[in-house]
Amino acid sequence: MKKKILQIVFAVVLCFSLAACGNSNTDSQENNTSNVQSQEDSEEESTDAKSSTNTESSTNEQKLQIVATVQSQQINFWSNVQHTLERLAEENNFDLTIMDINSDVTTFNNIIDDIIAMHPDGVITCGLESSTLTTQVKKLMDEGIPVVTFNIQPDEEICPMVVSDQTEFGRIAGVAAAEYWKENHADDIPVGGAVDLYSAPVCALRVQGFVEGFQTIYPEFELVQTVDGGGSRSTSLTATEDMLQAHPDVNVIFGINADSGLGALDALREVGKGTPADSLVACVDGTETDCAELKDAESALKAVAGNSPRIMAETAWELLSKVINGELPADEGYSEKMEIVSVTKESADAWVKENFE
Repeated sequence: MKKKILQIVFAVVLCFSLAACGNSNTDSQENNTSNVQSQEDSEEESTDAKSSTNTESSTNEQKLQIVATVQSQQINFWSNVQHTLERLAEENNFDLTIMDINSDVTTFNNIIDDIIAMHPDGVITCGLESSTLTTQVKKLMDEGIPVVTFNIQPDEEICPMVVSDQTEFGRIAGVAAAEYWKENHADDIPVGGAVDLYSAPVCALRVQGFVEGFQTIYPEFELVQTVDGGGSRSTSLTATEDMLQAHPDVNVIFGINADSGLGALDALREVGKGTPADSLVACVDGTETDCAELKDAESALKAVAGNSPRIMAETAWELLSKVINGELPADEGYSEKMEIVSVTKESADAWVKENFE
C-alpha cells in the first residue's frame, strides 16, 4: 500500500514537470515568432526608407543644372533678364545659377573657369565683346558643355545664338529722335552727344546706328563728344555733367541703354534743362522707368528703341533646351533674331507689361 502511494505521488510530480516544460517551449516559440516578425517589420521599414531615398536621389540627379551669365545685375534690363530666367527655371524644373559679369572682361574670364569646374548641363551667356566671347564659348564647348549666347554673339558661328542687331537699336532710336526734333525744333540746330559703355565695345555700334538714323533727316548731324557712362544711371549722370560743361550747346543726347539715357536726363535737369523745349534724350531698352519719362509731357526723353529682356531670355532657354534634347546641333551657328521696335508714348504701357517682369 505504501508502495502504491509513492507510485501515485511520483506520477503526479512527473505530470506537473511535463506541463511546465510544455509551457516553457510554448513561450519560447512565441518569443521566437515575435522576434522574427519584429525583424521582418524592421527590414520592411528599412527597404521603404531606402526606396524613398533612392527616389529622391533619382529626382535630384535628373534635374538639369543650368548656368546663365548677365552683363550686370545693376542694370535694369539685365535684372529683368534674370527675373525671366528664374521664372523659366521654376516652370521647367531646372536648377539655375546666375553669374554676374559686372561689365568686366577679367571677371568674365574667371566666371568661365568657374563654370567649367561646375560642369553644368548647359550655359546661356552674353559676354562683352564678340571675339572674346568666341574664345570663351570654345572653352566651354571643349569641355562638352552646351552653350547658347544672347545679346552679344560670337564672331564665329559656333553655337546657337539669340542675335541682336546692335546698330539697328541705335538706328531706330536715331530715326525716332530726328523725326521728333524736326516736328518740335524745326528752327534749331541739333548738337549731339552720346553716353556709351566702353567696357562693351559692341555698344559703339549702337552709337553709330543712332548717328546714322538721325542723319536720315539731318545729314549734317554729328556728335561733339561721347562719354563713358558705365551702363549705370549714376555714372552716366556724372559723365554727362562733364560733357555739358565742355559743350553746353549739346541738346540731343543718346544713351546706349535706359540707365545711360536716364543719367543724361538727370544731368540736363541739374543745369536747368531736360524739358522738350530745350533738349532731346533718346535711349535703348524701354524699361518701366524710361517709358514713364517717355510719356511725361515735361520730360526731354522722347525716343526709345525697345529691347525685350523677356523674349531674349525665353528664346535663349528654348534654344538651349533643344540642344540638350538633341533637337538642335550644339556646334552650329543657328540663330534667332530679336525684333527691335520703336516704343512710343501710346505703346509704352503695353510694351512694359508684355516685356518686363
